[in-house]
Formats: sequence, structure tokens, C-alpha cells
Amino acid sequence: MSEPYISNDQARVASLRELRILDTPPEPTFDRITALAANLFDADIALVSLVDDHRQWFLSRHGLEASETPRNIAFCLHAVALKTQLHVRDARTDERFADNPLVCSEPHIRSYLGYPIKSPEGEFIGTLNVIDRQAHKFDNCDVDKLKALAETVEVLLAAHRQRLEKEELVETLAAKNERVLKDNRIFVQAEHAARIGSWEINCDTQKLTWSDGVYKIHGLPLGKPISLDDAIAAYDEPDRERVAAIVGRAMAERSPFQFEGDLTTADGQSRKVHARGEFLLGDDKTPDRLVGIVNDITESHHAKAALQHAADVDSLTDLYNRHAFDRILGQTIKRQRTSKCAIAVLLLDLDGFKAINDTFGHLVGDMVLEEISGRLTRCLTDDVIVARWGGDEFVFIAPLGSTRQDVERLWEKLNAAVQEPFFISGRKLVLHATGGAEISNEPIGGRELIRRADLAMYDAKKRSSGSLQFYGSDLEKFNQEKQEAIAQVREAIDTGRLYAGYQPIVDLLTEEVVGLEALMRLRTRDGSELTASNVMPAILDPHISREIGEQMMGFICSDYGGIAPLMDHLRYISINATEADLLSRNYAQSILERLERAGIAPQHVTLEVTETMLMVNDYETALQVLSEMSDAGVQIALDDFGTGYSSLTHLRDFPIDIVKIDQSFIKSLCSSHQSRLIVQAMIAMARNLNIEVIAEGIERESQRELLMQMGCRYGQGFLLGVPQTCGTIVAAGLKNRRTVPTTKATPQSRPTSVLG
Repeated sequence: MSEPYISNDQARVASLRELRILDTPPEPTFDRITALAANLFDADIALVSLVDDHRQWFLSRHGLEASETPRNIAFCLHAVALKTQLHVRDARTDERFADNPLVCSEPHIRSYLGYPIKSPEGEFIGTLNVIDRQAHKFDNCDVDKLKALAETVEVLLAAHRQRLEKEELVETLAAKNERVLKDNRIFVQAEHAARIGSWEINCDTQKLTWSDGVYKIHGLPLGKPISLDDAIAAYDEPDRERVAAIVGRAMAERSPFQFEGDLTTADGQSRKVHARGEFLLGDDKTPDRLVGIVNDITESHHAKAALQHAADVDSLTDLYNRHAFDRILGQTIKRQRTSKCAIAVLLLDLDGFKAINDTFGHLVGDMVLEEISGRLTRCLTDDVIVARWGGDEFVFIAPLGSTRQDVERLWEKLNAAVQEPFFISGRKLVLHATGGAEISNEPIGGRELIRRADLAMYDAKKRSSGSLQFYGSDLEKFNQEKQEAIAQVREAIDTGRLYAGYQPIVDLLTEEVVGLEALMRLRTRDGSELTASNVMPAILDPHISREIGEQMMGFICSDYGGIAPLMDHLRYISINATEADLLSRNYAQSILERLERAGIAPQHVTLEVTETMLMVNDYETALQVLSEMSDAGVQIALDDFGTGYSSLTHLRDFPIDIVKIDQSFIKSLCSSHQSRLIVQAMIAMARNLNIEVIAEGIERESQRELLMQMGCRYGQGFLLGVPQTCGTIVAAGLKNRRTVPTTKATPQSRPTSVLG
């Protein structure tokens, strides 16, 4: 609904606000005018309406409950724009108002007569108007009568302005005359406070005099005799002696004072008060006195406490938040510097919480966090500080002087509390916790304490999820190596020096290339080539590993079309997954969508995972990801087979199509009878399970021949081919022709590639 144009509207609104009358309580004077107008014009409704920049607000209203309406539907906005009376005989037939909500619904306006009201500066700020639900209720003769009443409203607004100016003048004069009005200091102090009372103590007689305000604060009848001892006794016991000492010192030293204290009123209510006073030297006519005021600050104290609580407390768990924890940790460090005691910080992370969020939703996840927070709080003593550090991480400050054994005992209680089962939708769920701790005898910064505890926690996750790890200097070396490796990989990604090297997987009988494994390679600035093992600390980082996976998948999607036509027997290209991939529920969908866009059938891709990856805490997510990939046609290969802790369980529980015998067994295949027996058993077991076998790390002809005798059909290693770029493969222009040397390779022989 379009508004009428109002010239210089900004100045008009400013003039209205200068009156300081918007949102004030009803005033009988204005109410009498609207009542008179309703009676005089026999109208259903009479209003004094003021229009600001977004609404019309009713300074006075008769016959209407609403206190305001949006500006764009206000009838009086048109009168203000016109700067003269507005007479609407039938709103339903007036194109300006026919579809107005105030016409179509309550209060069903039909007739409207409004006369504009001006501010003392002459700006049109609103109207006096009468409204009726009957059409043609008012005529032109009514305008002059309404105008007279509107002018009366203007006079009252001018009087209101004068009253404000007078009050401001009084306040200004009082402030300027403070030094002169020595005996009126109580008034000057009182004007800066609310809910105050004044008091006076005669230093000679100790007689105490209260104003009515002080009696009200104490809940006592006005004028009841009160002694100084009685007044001090009203304060709660922890403050009583302190207040008596402050008053006594002020008399003896003739010094000003102020304090806050808690007192109990005569009717048993608790109040927080702020008192201030000063010594006034007497003369021949008046004795020395202490004079001052007392201010009831109970409400502001509670409001301040509520604001502090809101600023310091996590809204979900009701624990300290990170901001409050940082402040408390800083205070604790200051006490440590004085006491020379050790300070201990412990970080706790929930293992498996992401799976609950993903499976049951964030509302259930929030309920679990609330329950966990309650458990942690209940098992702590009062001298242990706990805060929610973020997400599903919690941080603790142990009492100063805590030892390693103290922190271990604290951890045992926390871990036991976390491991209590949850029952969600009839299912029993158990979470575990991993912790990292730092105990420092030297004062160090709070951030450094947290960094060390965080470093220890992630080391614990890497070593044994569900355990507690203490910070040690050895972690710094790994962390430094990790950061250097991450920086190296990050730079390679940003500068386009990360690429895929494709190593052939060969049919040992036909010597045909049946597969290619895409291996990450990166070239340093000096031109040297690094493999994944050279930057393994970076690959263990979930964020970097995801980026590497994205890059490698991109290489496969772009390279496959150029490589596949050159190799008649090529069945698939394999790519290595990471633990972060298996814990990402959208990983399978993302990979399958990319393959579809690249025109690559899922059957032409193999996903390689290691046994250690399958031992993640979130077993169900890993199984779901691999199952989705397998159902779509992607083959799943179990890499480094035989080096894990539960290989047979993995073959049973996961959709494994291929096992890749770890190269550590192949390396000693010809020299160790035990290795031969193990490899033979793995090949036989896989064949019985209808699982394909690939031997990794074949570097000698004797290894290849022995593997073929054992029934291993496929192999991979430097003897059969080294990783090469897509460009090298395409340039060679080979179509999977037989290029393996007919003579046996010696241990010193340079690897020969079936790709040339």
C-alpha cells in the first residue's frame, strides 16, 4: 500500500520526537479531549494520532483498544501530507482506502474526519480525528468544531514542551548551584539515582535521621524512631561489621565513603543497596554531620547478574562458555604465579557424537550434550572449573597444585560418566571420550596451555581413541612436521604442483594391464618428486586429506577418457580413500555424482581402504559409505591386507571385492618360509570367499613366479611398472601391448614398466 508523499519528513519526525511524548503513559487531559470529541460528533472512535517514521501511535484513544498501527495504513498520514483536514465520507468507495486493513477488518472504518496537529515548531506531526463504522457520518460543518479541539491539543503539546524545558532548566540550575547549596547535597546526589532516600547522622549525639525513602527501602513505618545500631543491624551478617567500620572511619577521618551491601527488610525481603556519604563540618549553629543517600539497586543488580550470566554461560549446556573460560583461566594463571603451584588443563572430546547428530538429528544431539554436561558437572568437585569449549568438546581446570595422578583420577570419573549408556528411540547407545591434558609448573599463557592439551588430545585420538594423553615435548616435533607437511601440500595444491601418478596393476599370467592405481604425487619448487609417505602427517589431517581426495578424483575424471582407449584390457582405476572420507556421509553421493558428470561408469572405479580406516569409532557411517559405493558398482579393495588387527572381521562385515596383500609379506616371500605360508593362506582364503587378490610390492621376477605358482592372479610393483602421469601414458601411445621383459629381472635390475 503506497504512502502519500510528505515533504521534509525527516524534519517533521525529528520535531515530533523532540516532544518526548511517544510511548508515554496516558494523560487525563488528552483523554478528556478524545472523550469529548467522541461525544460531540457521536463517533465510535476518537483519537489523537501521532505519526513517526514507521507507525502511527495514539497519544489518546477513545473507543479503540489498539495503541498503534503501521504507518502505511494510517488515514491520518494523508491529512499530514495534505497539511489540512481530511474528510472521508465512505472509505469503501474511496480508492485510497477501499482495500485498507482498517476498512476491511476491525475497526471497519467507514467515515473519517481528521484535522492535522502541529508541533511547537510548526511541523505537522499528527491529527485529532473521529471515526465511525457508518458511512457519511460527518459533514463539512463538523470541520470547524474539530479544528477548535485540534488547536486545544496543540496548546497542550506546547505546554508539555514548556514543562520539559522547565524541568531541564531546573536540573541545569541545580547542577550549577551544587557548591553553593552545601546543605542540599542530598538532593544533588539523589537526582542521579532512583529509589533513593537520604539520611543524616549527628556526629555529637549519634542521632540518625531518615527520609521517607529510606523507611520505604527498609520496609518500616514512616517516622518510626531508628538508631544507628538498628540501621547497621539491618544489614546481613557478612556485611554488618564492614558497614559499621566504614561509618566509624568516616566520622573519625572526616572522609567521604560509599559501599554496597545486602540487607533484609522488616518484612523479610532481601535488598541490595548502594550507600554514599560525606562529612560536613559544623559551625556555631549546626553540629558536625555525616550526610548521604542510600539507593535500592536490587533490580539493577539482578539485571546485571542476568546479563553477566548470559554473557558467560553456554545456552545449551548451562556450562561456562569459551569467553568466560578464558577469563577464569587468566585469573587462575595469575594465582599460579603467586602460589608457584602447578596448573592443569584437560580437554575432553566426545567420540561418536557426530554419528548421533547424523543419525538422529541435531535436536537429539543437543539433548545428548545437555545430558553429558549434567553428568560431567555432577561428578566434579566445586574446585574444578568446566566449560563447553565448542561443539562436543569440554575443557576443565583442575585445582592448583594437581598432580598427574590427580588429573588421571579426574579423567577416570569423567570418562565413566560419558560412557553411561543412552537410550534413544529404543536403542542403546554408548559414547566414549578422548582426552588431552597439560600440567605446567611454569606460568605460561592460557592459549599455550590449551594448545598443548589440544595437541595431546589429538595424539590420543591417533594412538588410541577413548584414552587420555598428556602433553610431552615429543608431540611438538610431530606437530611441527605436520604443519610443515600441511604447508607443503597446501602450496602444491594452490600452485598446481600436485598430480596423479598411475601405477599399473597387471595380470601376472597374460601380462596385461587390468587396472591403474592413482597415487598422489607432488613436485617441490626444486623439482624433486614427493610421494604420499613423504607428507604423511599432512594426509592424516582430515581437512587436507579431503582436499587431496577432491584433487585426485578430479584427475581421474579428467584423465580416464584419455587413458582408457589406449588399454584394451583396462578394467578400472583405483583411488585411495581416507578416514575422513569414510566418516563423511555425503562422500559416496559426491563421488558417484562426479563420475556420472564425467561419463565414467562406477564399475570402472575401485575405492581402496586400509584396515586401520575400518577401525574408526563411527563404524556405522563407514559401513554405510562403503555399502552405497558397492551397491552403485564401485569395487572396494582392502589395502595393506594382513597388517591390521581384525582382517577376517573386515572381510565379513564390509563389502570387500579385492584384497591387496601388503608388500611386507611379498618382500620376504622368497626368503621366509613363514611368509610363504602366510601368503599362500591369504590367497586360498580370498579365493574361497570369491575375493580377488592383488600382490603389492613385486620387485623381483622370482617373487612374480612364486606368486603365480600360489595362484595369485594379479600384481603391482616396480617390476611391473612405476607410477606415470597421464601425459606420459598418452604420449607413449601404447594400447596395453605386452612389454614385460622376457628375461628375468635381477634384484639390481632397473624396474621395467608395462607402460613403457
